[in-house]
Amino acid sequence: MVEKAHVIPASGRLPRALATALGIGTGLALPAALVPATRPTAVVVISVLATVAPAVGALRHRAVGLLPWVVVTGMLVGWTLSITFGTRWPGFGERAQDAGTVFGLGLALYLFTRHVRSLPTDRRTRERAVWGRRADLAVLVVLFGLAAAQVVTTAHAPDAPPSAFWAPIDVMLVALVLRLLFSRAGLTTSLRLFIAACVAAAVYDAVASSSGLRLQPLHAPVSMVWALAMALVVLAALHPSMTTAFSSATLRRLRPESGRVLGLVALAPVPLALALLPAPGRLPLIVHVAAGTAVSALAIVRGAQALLSSEGHAARDPLTGLANRRGLQIAFDQLLVDARPGDAEVGRVALLDLDDFKAVNDTHGHETGDLLLCAVGERLSAAVGGDGTVARSGGDEFVLVLRPGAPSVQQLLSTAFGSPVQLAGLARRSVPVRCSAGWVPLSPASELPLALADADIALYASKGAHRGAATEFAPQQREAVLGQLGLGEDLRRLVAGDPAVGSLFLLFQPLVDMRTRAVLGCEALVRWQHPTRGLLGPDTFLPVAELQGQGAAVDTWVLDRACAVAATWAEQGLERTVSVNLGRSSMIDPGLSVRVRRALRSTGLPPGRLHLEITEHDQLPAEAGVAQLHELAELGVRVSLDDFGTGYTSLAYLHRYPVSMLKLDRSVTGHDTSAELISGITSLAGALGIEVLAEGVECEAQHARLVSFGIDAGQGWLYGQPVPADQLPAASSPRR
Repeated sequence: MVEKAHVIPASGRLPRALATALGIGTGLALPAALVPATRPTAVVVISVLATVAPAVGALRHRAVGLLPWVVVTGMLVGWTLSITFGTRWPGFGERAQDAGTVFGLGLALYLFTRHVRSLPTDRRTRERAVWGRRADLAVLVVLFGLAAAQVVTTAHAPDAPPSAFWAPIDVMLVALVLRLLFSRAGLTTSLRLFIAACVAAAVYDAVASSSGLRLQPLHAPVSMVWALAMALVVLAALHPSMTTAFSSATLRRLRPESGRVLGLVALAPVPLALALLPAPGRLPLIVHVAAGTAVSALAIVRGAQALLSSEGHAARDPLTGLANRRGLQIAFDQLLVDARPGDAEVGRVALLDLDDFKAVNDTHGHETGDLLLCAVGERLSAAVGGDGTVARSGGDEFVLVLRPGAPSVQQLLSTAFGSPVQLAGLARRSVPVRCSAGWVPLSPASELPLALADADIALYASKGAHRGAATEFAPQQREAVLGQLGLGEDLRRLVAGDPAVGSLFLLFQPLVDMRTRAVLGCEALVRWQHPTRGLLGPDTFLPVAELQGQGAAVDTWVLDRACAVAATWAEQGLERTVSVNLGRSSMIDPGLSVRVRRALRSTGLPPGRLHLEITEHDQLPAEAGVAQLHELAELGVRVSLDDFGTGYTSLAYLHRYPVSMLKLDRSVTGHDTSAELISGITSLAGALGIEVLAEGVECEAQHARLVSFGIDAGQGWLYGQPVPADQLPAASSPRR
């Protein structure tokens, strides 16, 4: 078998060969410029190579932005013609040099228009940026005015050569190019090489103009400076980073405000450099001293502005632009200072926490999460307005420092989050946001750390009672919250496997056929045997688990153990299913389907024997668990909607999720429930092909009434209480 040779396309071979030839030619010609006898030929060769280098580099690296390099090529063509033929035909050489200069000015204008950035949106930051730009502009006006005056006086000097007025222009060009270098961050290697080439070319032109002969003979020693400049152009054009050298992203990447003062370092020596030029008709020394003094004064103003800006940034959150912890303390102290003597309440502090923020990060990525935080900050700032300060204390927590007379915290939440937040980059383009809050009134003796601690307790109480609400701090909350925190700490240790805090175990309650009373399956119910608190039911510790983000871990433990028990039933020949509850943390977990598949695979339980129950009593995000449950339903796993008729479980869930069974809450299946309501629910379920199970069946009369409505299955103490797996009946109950 003959192995085929790897063939490089001709379109790829040619640019690579040209680039190699340019590099070799430049490497050979540059040393030759050091030898006087070969210097003219070497300078011309390097100039020609520099002229074609941008085109070769664009072909070699497939540059996206070609316009700047086209302008560079035009500039180099003019200057190469001037260098090559200027001494033989001076008139032609000067016109070619002027044409190249026009292209150079066009490139400078292009760079200026591409690096201008919009002003910040924050008022104080915008004002400081405006004053900084004014100071920079004033420095440029002073220096350009000085250079223009030097050009005019030099041009009108009786003994000045025609080219002498170019020297001040070259000095300014070098200063401006170096200012670009000093004030930008992350310039590409190609652009740095090109800037070095421009500086070398300007030095050549300044030396040549000062000597009275702008078009120097090719054998002159100063021609070596020109050869070096052209060699740098070749390197810049052939470097891979040339594709983005002149892009907006590169040119607009400014240094921090304090670092941008370095740009003045390149401008400050200009008055001295102009004073030292050996040109006739030079301005009086006092003019240069005055210009230098003005530049120094403006540099001091610019430095002070940069210092104020840095201090402002030190009090601002870098992501959202809101106040950070330092800015929060400043706002809090100012609130107390502004308080009137005798005021019992001087304002409020509110601590806010986004609900389901982790789900946004896990589902859409941290970049989208950052966009959401910025959008929330803007919403809160707009809602608070001039009535207080909005700060971000970290993560998804925000703090409001509210002045007397500000709207209530609940009203601010309704204003800020009454509509979904629009985000770029999402298919739905909007995210519903809920925010829980705890707040505390302030007195003249209040301290920020203590106020935040009390607001945190109120926030914890708010999340435990009803998310999306604002709760005022009350002293009795502290004991309840501290008890919950202690339970939460024990829960974290329990999930980590610490036996000192007790253990979880499962009880199973039968689900029966309403007509035959045959056991169809069992619901797995978790309990916690605590060493000091005794037996804890799920209503005691599962809300704490959800609040701390441990709910999915507890659900996983229940899922694994329940599937293992149900697998033993299958081995015994019992046709029983097992039902497992899914809490909020599991529903918003992107890895839900992976966890379920792993449990089925490790236990060998057929997917059709597993029922997953949505037990959410609080509103779920629209996309929570939808894709995962549909994927599992296709696998054969069944989905039940638990406690139907209470909380937020609504008809929208029937459309959103692949529900195969409705479990009617005991509040719906009682004796006082109207027959029309139960009939309507069963008719709706029948039309959708969904089975109905009644919860809380406790007596024969209730059983008979529910059977008359055509309800398929039942669960309650009439059929069996929750018991350990080994106490379940070995076979189905007989028909009655």
